[in-house]
Amino acid sequence: MTSRSRLSLAVLAACLTASPLLAQESDGQDHPELPRYPGSVIDGYRAPSLDNVVMPTGPIATEDGTINRQLLDGRVTHIDYRVKPATAPLQIERYYTDQLRKAGYKVAYSCIGPACGNAMGALILNSGKVAPTGLADGLFNDRIRVVIARRDRNWVLLHIAEGPDRSQIFETVVENASPA
Repeated sequence: MTSRSRLSLAVLAACLTASPLLAQESDGQDHPELPRYPGSVIDGYRAPSLDNVVMPTGPIATEDGTINRQLLDGRVTHIDYRVKPATAPLQIERYYTDQLRKAGYKVAYSCIGPACGNAMGALILNSGKVAPTGLADGLFNDRIRVVIARRDRNWVLLHIAEGPDRSQIFETVVENASPA
């Protein structure tokens, strides 16, 4: 083997080892109707299963309240994505709202930062009522956007947050939903 071949192999090995897609992605797959944001990797995944979730329908003032939320039963998929380096939440939101529109969804509710209410992030990421406990790597600050979309009996929830070194996208899809 020539020194040039050895150098090429060393460079290829370094690239493969450094690739976040190959080295750091958790098991899981994208929802078939909602392709992931380009460059994002899966941090957490829960396969589709019959479950119930609380779907926010407006600002959330308290984690345990009953205002602006609907309990839904259905086939639920949860995916937590990481984007490095950090990307503006508006850019990520526009990507997903375009994907949702193409799939026939209509935005039922969306909010930005403080307009989401003091407890939106806690309800979605920490309460166990939306994201399964321990699945989502939440970022808590005012750089969030939440999008709730609906098509017939199917719902999508997106919690998009930006941190100093990464952005997080938490996605819940509820198929064939019915009130619990």
